[in-house]
Amino acid sequence: MSKKMYTFIFVTILSALLLAACGSSTPSSAPASGGNDSAAANGSDTDGDGIPDSAEKVLGTDPKTADTDGDGQNDLDDQNPMMADNPIQESSTTQGFTISGLLVENNEDGNGAGVPDHLEFKVTNTGTADLTNFDIYYTITDKDTGAVQGYYRTLPGFTVKPSETKDIHFDNTGQPNHFSVNPNSAFYTDQNGLTLKVTLHTTGLAPQTGSVDKDPGGAEGGVE
Repeated sequence: MSKKMYTFIFVTILSALLLAACGSSTPSSAPASGGNDSAAANGSDTDGDGIPDSAEKVLGTDPKTADTDGDGQNDLDDQNPMMADNPIQESSTTQGFTISGLLVENNEDGNGAGVPDHLEFKVTNTGTADLTNFDIYYTITDKDTGAVQGYYRTLPGFTVKPSETKDIHFDNTGQPNHFSVNPNSAFYTDQNGLTLKVTLHTTGLAPQTGSVDKDPGGAEGGVE
């Protein structure tokens, strides 16, 4: 879908939702108290981006993040809030880590118990110094329609020591080495087969890439 068409759909849906939430009456005066008047009029707006949480679910954006795709633009101002361009531009060819074992379904926790589908993979430090300050860019592509979503984010607190291998997860559990995702993304709402492509990076080392397919199926829950 073209960016122009996506923008038209986004604005049309958002306008309809805001009008429905506000109703047809005109307030006689402004609220006496301060705060987010838009949120008060249209329902809760958890991330303060000007889009009510109820509208974010319909639009596919993240109600807990004002910048869903991580491109630096507020969702309300972003022409395509679920499609960031890849900002990782690393010229180094030095190899310092690897990624492996990408999984998106049939996942298990540390005790072998099944957990809802989510993206996870292993990171191995092949160098001699601690690795930190990671960032990641990943895309979700619908195999049937070709529609693509792209997300960028930093991974604060994720450190891998020399010769160490760590699992990294992308879900909404809030556990250590688990990083939040958009619960309304195609990963959870698209029932077609999907392909996820991942680029993991840390400063001064060659980025590592991988891909994994997700089978067609029912909608998944975004909170694990």
